[in-house]
Amino acid sequence: MSYSSVFQDEEKENKKQIIVQEAPKGKRLVFENISDLKFIGKKDWIQYTKKDSTILQNLKTGAKRLWKTKHYTNALTGTDFLYYTRPEAEKGPFFLQRLVCYNLESNDSIAVNNIKSSRFLKNKSIVYAQIEKDKVFLKHGNPGGKQETIYSGKASDFGDFQLNDKENGGTFTLKGNNSSDFNMVYYFNLNTNSTKAVFNYDDIKLSESGYSISKTAYGLNENSRFITLSVNSNKRPENTQIPKSGVEIWRSNQGTMERRQELLRSSKTLPSEQKFLYDIQNKKVVKIASTSEFDQVLIPESGSFKGVYGLDKKPYAVEVDWTFNERNDVYWIDAETGKSTKILTGVFGSPTWNPQGSFAVFYDEKAKVWTVFDSSSMQFKNISLQIPFPISDDNVDMKSANTAYGIAGWLDNGNTVVLYDQFDLWAIDLTNQKKAYSLTQQYGRKNKTELRYGEQGYFGNLDNIKTITLNGFDTEHKSKGVYKLVDANSITKILAPSEYNVRIEDVSGDNSSVLFSKESYTTFPDLWWGTENFKSQQRITNINPQQKDYAWGTSKLLRWKTFNGKENQGNLYLPDNYDSKKTYPVIVHFYEKHTEDFNQYHQPEVSTSNINIPTFVSQGYIVFQPDVHYTYGDVGNSVYNDVISGIEYLISKGITEKGKIGIQGHSFGGYETSFLTTKTNLFSCAIVGSGVSNFTANYPVMRSNGISTMFKYEADQYRMGSSMHDNLDGYIKNSPIFSAKNIQTPILIFHNDNDRAVPYQEGQSLFFALRRLGKTALLVNYKKEGHTLDDAANRKDWTLKMQQYFDFYLKGAARPDWM
Repeated sequence: MSYSSVFQDEEKENKKQIIVQEAPKGKRLVFENISDLKFIGKKDWIQYTKKDSTILQNLKTGAKRLWKTKHYTNALTGTDFLYYTRPEAEKGPFFLQRLVCYNLESNDSIAVNNIKSSRFLKNKSIVYAQIEKDKVFLKHGNPGGKQETIYSGKASDFGDFQLNDKENGGTFTLKGNNSSDFNMVYYFNLNTNSTKAVFNYDDIKLSESGYSISKTAYGLNENSRFITLSVNSNKRPENTQIPKSGVEIWRSNQGTMERRQELLRSSKTLPSEQKFLYDIQNKKVVKIASTSEFDQVLIPESGSFKGVYGLDKKPYAVEVDWTFNERNDVYWIDAETGKSTKILTGVFGSPTWNPQGSFAVFYDEKAKVWTVFDSSSMQFKNISLQIPFPISDDNVDMKSANTAYGIAGWLDNGNTVVLYDQFDLWAIDLTNQKKAYSLTQQYGRKNKTELRYGEQGYFGNLDNIKTITLNGFDTEHKSKGVYKLVDANSITKILAPSEYNVRIEDVSGDNSSVLFSKESYTTFPDLWWGTENFKSQQRITNINPQQKDYAWGTSKLLRWKTFNGKENQGNLYLPDNYDSKKTYPVIVHFYEKHTEDFNQYHQPEVSTSNINIPTFVSQGYIVFQPDVHYTYGDVGNSVYNDVISGIEYLISKGITEKGKIGIQGHSFGGYETSFLTTKTNLFSCAIVGSGVSNFTANYPVMRSNGISTMFKYEADQYRMGSSMHDNLDGYIKNSPIFSAKNIQTPILIFHNDNDRAVPYQEGQSLFFALRRLGKTALLVNYKKEGHTLDDAANRKDWTLKMQQYFDFYLKGAARPDWM
């Protein structure tokens, strides 16, 4: 294994060290001033760069070799081979390369000359086209082993080849009789070393003028019926040399606004060109999309399908200003005829194909069900009824968010889809031959543990995977652990202690051992080594031994009843030697929900915006982070219900008292903080960071992404659920500035003049309102800084100011000069 460590303090110079250690307790080597280190070979070898030289080193013997070639070198994973290509002398019409495979153990090389093109496969073998005199040979084999010839022929007649996704074959192109183009496409099979003609480009005639076909090889499977033709427009490109006017014209009925179009042009292609399929079986071209007809065409990975999906977002482009997520109409396009039929109108999201192209599933956000499309009836049929538990998250309280727990992948050659409910994975047979069942045997629900694959949750095709590692989130203890799903039907807890978050950082090449970290509020996520089943574990690093010398504090998960009678939760961070007979100064710091991060380690660091929890706890403060659950149209009172009830609970338990309570929030948390000060005098002081103060002023403002801020209110974080014009009273009621006369709490406003997320005017407006009303207020603006602080000196200054501000109001410290 290899790792490095860095100082948290930006002003300290990091040692340019990389440590290599034999697992778990073996030899430890420290490398100075090297880069690009990677493990190579089956074992014992590393490669790294030092002073512009590439070094190969054997970790057991210490022997070093200078890698002299300047050509880009790859390691063939799981073997002792390194390989690279270098140009050879031009030979007639061919530009050929020499492929060199170097064996680390034997210290010798195998070279293959006159290579036109080559591809390494996942099974470590290689496919390559080799020129010998006037002949070409398409070959397949292992480096240094036997090479099988798949095809041989006239060199000048051979174009190129392409592997398919299964890597069991592909196609290559040849010149046909009396042709100067590579117009013949042949399929080759690596298992049988056979070839067969697939189609002739001369048979492909486009009905549209102005387009030409790119005659290339395709990654076809043996039974592929369709290919998506690669076509080029013959239209003359726009003359970019003609100077354009600097005038913008905005139209209220325009789909994508001018500023937004500029951003899209720099990041992705705007509405699509025409698209054509070629039906190999019937030797005909099928036009499936005209220019700009669809914004996206969803074509399966395989070449075997009955149809494809077209997405048309244009009817809903104007809505993006207030929905953010784009709705679209979904069309079924018959692959044989090209006929398109609208099958869904104005929906969010799109169908998801299985790898085989035989089924596509779609999550209906409105009905909150998973469906599968039946092309015979042209309808989507509900498949989630087979799961006895909800497949949508009722706790999602933003319209812009997808409520589905998600799709995990596919089984049974794509005939079974694997879906998530809150806790488990479920297999749904799309052919209706089997009943739905839980892959995880409902282990998650029984143990209140949410099981997921990786960060995204999607693992694709499960058929050939014997063991899958799952992440599990224990909803009771807010801890994260590691679980194993074996043979898609058995779940085992591998390492899931209730007091830690465990995360796998890396897995060895042979899957026999893992590197992992475990953390909690008090435990730094050091690196650990473990066997595959974690029965043997060894701590590798001890990065911050000095932590034991600091008053770090402890964490506690708090539960209480809110004003509406529901249970809520929050994180409570207590100083060392906490005395339950005393009351403590408390800083309430929150955003939306925090308890999922209960076992997260917080590094002490200078602030970019928010307070640093261990820093304030070490100073004798208690920090309270309540979760907030929102009601659409009443966001402010939702905050009041969950936060103030939690503070009153702290007071009732003798943890704190009025006069010792401060509050700090940033961005949306800054808005929430300022709103609470209009509703209660419970706080002795408040820090409002970069928050909105006036919904009515911020609602129509254009954001840096080229769309208005309307979506933040109607569908996103501010959760108003309707337009300002339909609910003006609600927008006013939830805007702190209109109730500023109620504020009795001293307020420190942090807002910078280059903030592109929340306009600087929002902080200014609140300040001037408080100034006009004779309230106690300060505004800190770090000039040219944005939503958060980048400059190190500014970070230090703001960290100190927050400390001084809270110490003055909550601990009775001297008033600092800047106040």
